[in-house]
Amino acid sequence: MPSPSLKAFRLRCFLAILVAALVGCASYPEKGKRARLANEVGDYEVVAGLAGAAAEDDAKDALVWKLEQGAALRALGRLPASIKAFEDVEQRLRAEEEAPGFSLREGGGSLLLNDYSAEYRAKPYDRIFASTYQALNRLELGQFDAARVSLTRLRFVQEAFGNATIYLAAKPADEAGKYDVDQASQDERTRAGLARITDDLSKLSQAGTFDDAFSHWLQGMFFLRLGQGGADLEKARKELLAASALNRASTVFARDLADCLAAQAGQPASARVVYVLIESGVGPVWREERIDIPLFVAGGQIPYISVALPALAPAYGDYNLGLRLDGKPVAVELASRPEGLIARHFEAALPGIRARAFTSAAVKATASYLINRASSDSANRQNGGSGAALFALATKIGTSVYTVATTHADLRHWSGLPGRFALVRLEAPAGAKLEIPGHPEAKLTLPEGKVLLVSIKAASENSPIALRCTLLVP
Repeated sequence: MPSPSLKAFRLRCFLAILVAALVGCASYPEKGKRARLANEVGDYEVVAGLAGAAAEDDAKDALVWKLEQGAALRALGRLPASIKAFEDVEQRLRAEEEAPGFSLREGGGSLLLNDYSAEYRAKPYDRIFASTYQALNRLELGQFDAARVSLTRLRFVQEAFGNATIYLAAKPADEAGKYDVDQASQDERTRAGLARITDDLSKLSQAGTFDDAFSHWLQGMFFLRLGQGGADLEKARKELLAASALNRASTVFARDLADCLAAQAGQPASARVVYVLIESGVGPVWREERIDIPLFVAGGQIPYISVALPALAPAYGDYNLGLRLDGKPVAVELASRPEGLIARHFEAALPGIRARAFTSAAVKATASYLINRASSDSANRQNGGSGAALFALATKIGTSVYTVATTHADLRHWSGLPGRFALVRLEAPAGAKLEIPGHPEAKLTLPEGKVLLVSIKAASENSPIALRCTLLVP
């Protein structure tokens, strides 16, 4: 019969497997799905409440929930509360950026656990649009000095994180030697699974270079309309050039750039400008893609194991908002596609994500194989007894539960981002009526002022419309 110490060791091993499986569980998948559905129908009250509570309950996911909360509160018109949420986000991001040894490489928990057990790491577009929304919030509240600070932060973020080629483009060196990812990727079954991910990515990226052009324009517009002297005009010129380079079809960008060049030449600015910002639709859909990969162990045999990778797909049914001025239709121009930027960052991150998932699956499968083999060998010994055989069976069940419980793609993301930003530049007089066809409740009469900013948000055709007008320059 096995000694008491051996029995205790076996029990500890079995309990460790179960504990590891439980650690891999997470509350985000269910809560994240509810937040996504609420964002799709424009129920921002639900999003704000759910995200606020989840940020308190789930410390490792607090950052992504604060992003959701800040965007939902902004959509509800609760700008001071939205500013507070994004201030929390910014503090977390600054602390991460200022930490010794900080890099853009994907962090994460142990290779033996589910990635949901690791703290959420901000993606580049999280940083870009968090700063963009914070600057918009402060502009709409007339906090122009604070808005300047937010725009300075935005410029830093775009310079540091806006280039997708530096975002996890390389395979992590500390994991590269643990599993031959390139060899596994050549397998026919594996290639077919990976193709399902890349095919959807190509659909999201096919529209060209629209990404964070709106964020560049926002900086340029601020320094053009609210700047102080030649230095600010030069900042405006650079940002408007950047926006125009990303979206050459935008007449709003082109006209503002022309105004900036005229101002630098000492010519008078436009008498009155009304900007209409429209956020419509929702970002891409995140899903889990199961892919079979070969595991090169077990005496030359090539058994297949399953890995779970995140994947993106376009959000179908995107809504293009109409606009009327004094009863006449107004052309609405696309400024940016956040979904395209998300796709680019994900595409750049995918090699690192894939390497980590493949390595993690191989490590877990190999560990389970060795544990099960040791238990079986013990049970097959003449003195193993029925207790050892029972424990060997329980160990196989435990390792199976562990493998399933810890094999999940990390789908945490900021679901409150719109599918697109659109812009309109009007020179409409005070008293002109702006309305949205099909939404009689969404209309306003334009007030006096030299520069106005009208903000509109609509998640879908039947969702509520958020509509506000801000006087930027009297």
